Amino acid sequence: MPQPLQTMPCRVRGYEAAFEGLNISETYLIAFNDICNNGKNAFSPAAYADYVGSYIYIPVVSKIFGSSIEDSTIFFFLIYGIFCILLSLIGLFRLYKSKFAKIYGSFAIISVGFLCIFISDTYSFYGLTSLALVTWWSKFYNLENNKLKNIFILCLLTGIMVAFSNSVRGHSGSDLLVSIFFVSIYLLYNKNINTRMTILFIILLPILAFNLYLKNLQDTAKTYLIKNTNAKEKYDLNYVRAVWHNAYYSLGYLQLPDTEKIMPTDEFSVRKAQEINPNVKLFSKEYENVLKNEYIKFVQNYPLSFIKIILAKSAVVFLYFVFFFNIGIYFLFKNKFNIENFIFFLSGITFNGLLGVATEPNYTYLLGLFAYSSLYSVNLIEDENTESFKTS
Repeated sequence: MPQPLQTMPCRVRGYEAAFEGLNISETYLIAFNDICNNGKNAFSPAAYADYVGSYIYIPVVSKIFGSSIEDSTIFFFLIYGIFCILLSLIGLFRLYKSKFAKIYGSFAIISVGFLCIFISDTYSFYGLTSLALVTWWSKFYNLENNKLKNIFILCLLTGIMVAFSNSVRGHSGSDLLVSIFFVSIYLLYNKNINTRMTILFIILLPILAFNLYLKNLQDTAKTYLIKNTNAKEKYDLNYVRAVWHNAYYSLGYLQLPDTEKIMPTDEFSVRKAQEINPNVKLFSKEYENVLKNEYIKFVQNYPLSFIKIILAKSAVVFLYFVFFFNIGIYFLFKNKFNIENFIFFLSGITFNGLLGVATEPNYTYLLGLFAYSSLYSVNLIEDENTESFKTS
């Protein structure tokens, strides 16, 4: 059980190393003395095998306010959490009319929001970004009747927040993009095609710009390390994010007889890759390929065990969904069916649920599911208790 407002110690140490590296090299994403990544008293790539965003933002916060990295880390996650809760509540009270929906929605938003803040790590972004924007986009048919300026502001804000969120924790804002995309596809045949395409373009523009900027920072850091250090000999400088590392050790979610013994820990994946290739660079593309092959071998050798593991994970994800959706189950069957809202929320819930199935159904990976499930209940309460219900 994590302590409140406490980020993983090695991640905080990584922020400290990124801060030291920035001061020495005057270059972002350069770490110095990153002992958690074998970089003692040496330069190394910051955010190695992690998402780069917080390794840029937190050192900047520390520089601006002259605060310690520990305090800057708490400040960073706390402020973003409070901002997202407030933005969600503003959307709730501006766009929802039912008193019951507002009361229940406030409780749901504050509860899920403070759960995310309690975690106070990059995982919190899975829930916070969804929480902030879903109350607005779930009522988009109301927004369409507003001024074009309001729609433009919402789309631009969405693009900026999704880009920012994804840079801190990969795909923590992608669930909203998936929801907007599928609703837009559904509505293309009968509503304002040009408007829909414009909306998607405005959202994607800041995301593309943001990604290009981060790529430029990564390339600059890579060039610095190649020219000034021997980091290339120890690290993969292409900023590979560990994916199969997590997927492989997640096969140990169930300890089943007559299958390969896998422990669900980071250390186990590292040991397995080094056992197969002792010279492999940790978290490199080659390292990922080794674990990808081992994952595929497990599926081929133990297909029934693999199915059991997937079903077990899916069952846990479903129970979390039921818990946070709660009274929404009643209203889902009672209300007149709203296909537009159903597509919007189902897309986000499915996307977030698959994160838990692909890795492990730990609540830290499922905060987006909690946000979507809770807010779908609020949306259904709104439909039941107002006469503003509209179908597509």
